[in-house]
Amino acid sequence: MKQVVQIILLLLPLCGFAYTNEENDFGTIKGKITTNDNRPAAAVTILIKDAHKTTLTGEDGTFTLSRVPAGPHQLEVSLVGYETLVQEVTVERNKVTAVSLQLQVSSTQLQEITITGSHNKFGHRESEQIARLPIKNLENPQVYQVAGKELIKEQVITERTDLYRNIPGAVPNFAAGGSQGMTIRGFANSMGMRNGMVTSAIVPLNPIILERVEVIKGPSGTLFGSNRNVTFGGVFNYVTKKPYEDFGGEVSFTGGSYQFGRVTADVNAPLNKDKTLLFRLNAGAQTEGSFQDQGYAKNYTIAPSITYQVNDRLKFSLDVEVTRASYTTTAFAIDSLSKVTARSFKDLPIDYKRSYINNSLDVANGINNIQAQVEYKISDNWTSQTNYLYSEGFYNHLYWATLSLVSDTMMARTVRNQTPETFGNIQLQQNFIGDFYLGNFRNRVVIGLDYNYNYNQLYRVTVAYDKVNINQPLPDISAEKLNALSYQKGFVGSTAKAYNYSAYISDVFNITPALMAMLSLRADRYTTDGTYAIASGKYTGDYNQNSLSPKFGLVYQVVKEKVSLFGNYMNGFVNLGPVNQPDNSILELKPQYGNQWEGGVKVDIINGKLSGSASYYDIAVTNSTRTEVVDGKTFTRQDGTQHSKGYEADLTANPVPGLNIIAGYAHNENKYTNASPALQGKYVTASPKDVANIWVSYYLTHGKAKGLGFGAGANYISDSWFEATNTFVLPTYTLVNATVFYDQPKYRLSVKANNLLNEQYWNPVGTPQKQLNFLASVAFKF
Repeated sequence: MKQVVQIILLLLPLCGFAYTNEENDFGTIKGKITTNDNRPAAAVTILIKDAHKTTLTGEDGTFTLSRVPAGPHQLEVSLVGYETLVQEVTVERNKVTAVSLQLQVSSTQLQEITITGSHNKFGHRESEQIARLPIKNLENPQVYQVAGKELIKEQVITERTDLYRNIPGAVPNFAAGGSQGMTIRGFANSMGMRNGMVTSAIVPLNPIILERVEVIKGPSGTLFGSNRNVTFGGVFNYVTKKPYEDFGGEVSFTGGSYQFGRVTADVNAPLNKDKTLLFRLNAGAQTEGSFQDQGYAKNYTIAPSITYQVNDRLKFSLDVEVTRASYTTTAFAIDSLSKVTARSFKDLPIDYKRSYINNSLDVANGINNIQAQVEYKISDNWTSQTNYLYSEGFYNHLYWATLSLVSDTMMARTVRNQTPETFGNIQLQQNFIGDFYLGNFRNRVVIGLDYNYNYNQLYRVTVAYDKVNINQPLPDISAEKLNALSYQKGFVGSTAKAYNYSAYISDVFNITPALMAMLSLRADRYTTDGTYAIASGKYTGDYNQNSLSPKFGLVYQVVKEKVSLFGNYMNGFVNLGPVNQPDNSILELKPQYGNQWEGGVKVDIINGKLSGSASYYDIAVTNSTRTEVVDGKTFTRQDGTQHSKGYEADLTANPVPGLNIIAGYAHNENKYTNASPALQGKYVTASPKDVANIWVSYYLTHGKAKGLGFGAGANYISDSWFEATNTFVLPTYTLVNATVFYDQPKYRLSVKANNLLNEQYWNPVGTPQKQLNFLASVAFKF
């Protein structure tokens, strides 16, 4: 396989070289595209049809087309939400032709363009990271949604889980130690991607660093791999803010309920006269108390980034993120359902505003991310993209308390003590991205090689701290006493390392101008020495595993760039290690697979004022493990299956100037179809069947009160099962939020009310969440 990949990598770029090395006279076209509000227009497609050349504008709206044959050409410019533009351009031999286009009526620059005064500020979905290719949403056979910085500002979002609530069907979830993720299509995922790369996102990531979050639905193993960062429901990608050409920025101050305080800064500046060296710094710090009698959360983030455009072909990017956090966190469990009469959190006899621990049992952790990218334009047809990410997370200490209800009056307090733990990954990725024609047929191709090394070292012990009567004053619980009990019981130290070597290829092929097919395949090699026990000095659980992950999709544009019908088959996989059976045999496991079939429609109409999608999907999980008792012994079998199916719809609209709407609905059923007796036919925990979201905002676009705006929205999460036997309920809840803001060129004032209905609700690990609370924010722009 390695030899085949090497040959492909050597030959395909030569296709671009062969095409561009014809004996003709050439020139270069350089330009910049801006929108009607003078902002750079990113991801705009620039096409010269007669020369079979195409490119996309960068984040700063600039583009370069080199080695264009001398003579007259028609430059076609297209951006979702705007009419396609055609501009006559004459290229001179060995000269640079400058083009500057603005997406508004301009008889001196454009032959024909229609722009309205309206702006769908929540509707931008274009991204090269989603498919690792320059294709538009209506050309992509996969469903995805984007929640960006406009929502972060308008909704005064200070926690990324609140941003997730704008994604149709996404339910925020939490993992031990503080990881924040989301459940997508019935599958929980607590790890995300960072600019398309694997990250150890264990801390409460501050939204100040985010440009947007991209949520890619369905098994996505073909392009994004397996295990830590991808589940069968989908993957989410954090896109961080990048430097731009002009000096500017913003500082903000936010305060609110439960002693909430936050300060942020975003400063951007070019570092040279040519504006080829750009710098941006994002930083934020916040602190908060708790609505309960104990509890707190603190974190700070410093995230500098720099880009250097060496020349028309070569660009370097580097960004760093340093985050530190400390906070209290608990989980809830039911020790014996036979001794507890409640069957829902709403019926529990415990006090909603009582923490049952104190602030000495907390978590202190951090993350260091260093990410670099080198882009080199080999030709107009081929680009080399080299990505590197070093991502390390750590716990200085972790005290994760589990509160287990033993009976209607007794609670067991158990604490997992990890002191310390270090984990992370190093990823190196090489992509060759091509956009070329074979005859009259356009191909957009990515060929990639991916190396990922991840590691973990920890010392862990779980201590049964005590049992308490929930109706009586609580005995003291402290870190000092916990540490003494932990050393008495004894820590277990271990390390683990794993390696992934992958190659992938994906091609979007235009069968006709309206009909496109996507063909993708990933080959993955996973290897690990297993877990190393520090006490014994021995490894256990070593194995190697190979996986193939295919993907196929079709898109037919019923109305060009406005309405698309799509269908896809997608695959994801998870590597599974060998299992020791009771008869001393070893069961060599195959990878677990998730296979999805999906079909639907995407629209982007009325000059971008209305966009959305609707789809139905069916995900079958195979090669799951289950247990079976034979002659009193418990054996592992790998014939387990799971089935998740459902439908989704999302809508983004800007019906009149100043009015913006986002809405979504998702229905999902995820259950075990062949499993151990305890799980057979049961629904997956914390996987609600119905999820809905809506946010409506309006701001005045003219007059003395121009910039004054109002927003309101709601999130509905239906009930789900808290534990695997489907006996205890995680209740339905509805969150209603509202905001008032006044946005001016030099400042912005905002007031936000969260959970206006004062709902009592619990997250998937059983932790009570905040009731009615308020935030007020002031931002100064420069």
